[in-house]
Amino acid sequence: MTVFLRPELLMQRYGITSPEQIDLEALAWLLKARVRYRPLDGCEAQIMGIRDRAIITIDDRGGPERARFSLGHEIGHWQCHKNQNLHCSKDVIGSTRDTGSGKERQADSYSAGLLMPRFMFEPRVKSYDRPSFRSIGELAVEFRTSRTATALRFVDTDPLYSILVCYGPKGRTWYRKSRNWPATLVPAKEVGADSDVLGLLFERSAETRDARRVHASIYFNGNDLQDEEVFAHAVRAGASDEPAGRSVMVLIVPVRTRLIDIAERRNGW
Repeated sequence: MTVFLRPELLMQRYGITSPEQIDLEALAWLLKARVRYRPLDGCEAQIMGIRDRAIITIDDRGGPERARFSLGHEIGHWQCHKNQNLHCSKDVIGSTRDTGSGKERQADSYSAGLLMPRFMFEPRVKSYDRPSFRSIGELAVEFRTSRTATALRFVDTDPLYSILVCYGPKGRTWYRKSRNWPATLVPAKEVGADSDVLGLLFERSAETRDARRVHASIYFNGNDLQDEEVFAHAVRAGASDEPAGRSVMVLIVPVRTRLIDIAERRNGW
């Protein structure tokens, strides 16, 4: 369905020009939606709307950043899917997979746009020489968002070439690429032994402060990539006492655009 007001237009309408001014509860009130916080069973957030008014309920036991994203998600529903009663589970809010309905993905996109508006987010990203989780962490603090949500927003808005990959003990679990990243350059299901991923998964090493320059073949298959390099920065994505519950995210950007050229030529194979 057509979005009533895009996030950027909401910012302009109410004179919001900096991250510290983004108050989702106030925005919800201006949109005639009342927000309340309480434990929920079977879902993480819900909205009940009728005519021009709604009640949004958020389970905030997942922490403040998660609660803000969930609230943005429900505001997205209120803007895009008016007059519907929706119950949103933990699995669909901020999902990194292509599962779930288009309605939930649209609400996720709306939330990211509210919390990290392009006209605020992109100039700050461009101020860094090279993207890494160090810069993403600084952005996350400024925008009061989680590291994962901020990394996904970076990749989604990147006009150049970047890819975010998540690995668990059994290999690759998901990835998100920038819009210009070649479809033929898919991260390997099993990461190379020289990566930082295994050390972080099994707690043999600590997170590095910045990205490392490594061979592209550590993360991508193909004999044509043997001479290519990437900047890769790996960090823990979830805390768990059990190895099976751990995951690591890697942000990857090419050292040279020749890597992209090689991948694009694969289309003619």
